[in-house]
Amino acid sequence: MVLVPAGEFIMGTNKVDKEETHKKIGAVKPLYLDQHPERKLFLEDYYIDRYEVTNEEYSRFLNANQFTDIPAHWEEGVFPEGQGNHPVTQVTWWEAWSYCQWSDKQLPTEAQWEKAARGPDGLPFPWGHEFIKGKANVGIGGDRKTMPVTSYPEDSSPYKVMGLSGNVMEWTLDWYLPYPGNTRKEFRFGKVFKVLRGNGFQKAGHYFLEAYRYSFSRTEANPNDFFENVGFRCVQN
Repeated sequence: MVLVPAGEFIMGTNKVDKEETHKKIGAVKPLYLDQHPERKLFLEDYYIDRYEVTNEEYSRFLNANQFTDIPAHWEEGVFPEGQGNHPVTQVTWWEAWSYCQWSDKQLPTEAQWEKAARGPDGLPFPWGHEFIKGKANVGIGGDRKTMPVTSYPEDSSPYKVMGLSGNVMEWTLDWYLPYPGNTRKEFRFGKVFKVLRGNGFQKAGHYFLEAYRYSFSRTEANPNDFFENVGFRCVQN
């Protein structure tokens, strides 16, 4: 795990999409608005997993608990050959939460995840101010599949937390709620969906848009669902 020291950081954004890109691609939710307003927060120190939880690590959890809910793409309870060091995917929020609890850890809050990604200076990307293609397994320009968690050494945050920009999107602890000061009437806000952070490999869909590459980007999913490009990591306070 990596220590993220106590201190302030910048969370959220005030960006707006003046071109209303969401309408052009048939999406309902405008870009950026659920990430308003940009603000400074203080967090006490905490530890966060340097890498996303891998298939091999998750397999040890399943074996120790005789857990019966196996990732959907595993055959007879075994992860695909040669993918022990790939991030585990196709796990629900509840399964990810259970793993972290078993490890005497917890899923990161949105704030913990974002601070780990942006550092104390509020970088828009883990590595700096500009998106650079090839630094992360992200969008349709990446590998279009999971890769070992050590495959992209340049996808590294100021705290040397790896893979926050790509490979797989990640479950967080929080419900999908408006930030303090956000007055938007978003119909999906509430204690129904959990927040996903980061981006990951994509085969299609709107997550290839620039707006979803930023470390302040957030999206939401039903905690009972699972996806081929969603995994998780844990924190310890």
